[in-house]
Amino acid sequence: MASSPTSEAPSPDALASLRVAVRGDERKPGLAAILPKLQQGHRRELRREPHWSKEELVRHPEPRELIRSMRKPGNLDIEGRPVYTLDERRLLTADIYENRMVRTVVEDVRGRLRSTSRYDPEAKELLHELDAAVALTPFLDEVRILANPRYRPTATLTKDPLYRAVLAVRR
Repeated sequence: MASSPTSEAPSPDALASLRVAVRGDERKPGLAAILPKLQQGHRRELRREPHWSKEELVRHPEPRELIRSMRKPGNLDIEGRPVYTLDERRLLTADIYENRMVRTVVEDVRGRLRSTSRYDPEAKELLHELDAAVALTPFLDEVRILANPRYRPTATLTKDPLYRAVLAVRR
């Protein structure tokens, strides 16, 4: 009976694929080179988040919401003006699908390196290189990991060379 995969030393092919994923080869760059560049040119999105705010603090009210706030029971002051109005906060966020794919790839490679590093000192060195590259990429801290990492092609993932290079590591 064969032993479980976690109790065996990693195969040379698995270590070679992890080496290419982190360091790259002559044809494509690895995550250690891609991630710092991606920090400078990652995609972001402007999101709107509705919230109730005091009337005098409202920045971006929607006309429909002004009417809604006037009709809300108990929301009018003595002079007939709304006390609270539904406002929209606008936030610039990096938590978009493309960056989630990047984080998923990084976490996958990191997990494989962690399990391999118990048996191989080179894998431990590769893990340190990847962790150093991730430390240079703080935007990934605000990005969630995909629940379903199935690939959906987007213009950014197919056209942007940095995102394409990360997806090449995934395959």
